[in-house]
Amino acid sequence: MKKNRVSVGIAPDDLGVGDFVAVIQPKQQCKPKFVLGRDSDGDPMVMHMAKENSPVEGIPHKVLGISWPWIVFGVLVPGGDVDGPIIHDLRKIKCMKLDKNFVEAIQVFEKPESDKPSEPEMPF
Repeated sequence: MKKNRVSVGIAPDDLGVGDFVAVIQPKQQCKPKFVLGRDSDGDPMVMHMAKENSPVEGIPHKVLGISWPWIVFGVLVPGGDVDGPIIHDLRKIKCMKLDKNFVEAIQVFEKPESDKPSEPEMPF
């Protein structure tokens, strides 16, 4: 059985507007800190908080614009819409191009009726 090798990272010169990529190595972000008080020596007691809003690997990002070193992404949501913008520094992230079939599977995905916006009812 032949295994497909996955290329880790893509050169910024190979990215083009309209391409779909996944951010596979987001820039490292500092975790927020919460000072609980001071110990007997007067030093601060610090608790590190978990950061919930970091990018998730595998989510399709559509390249909307590039101006080195900055790149503007839109996030592909089920049904084919693009949400955003998200701006990254290309020097601090790695991207991987996504297969066309992967992107199309998300674009044609039907949202449940409860998630679709309903038309407002007229008051008369």
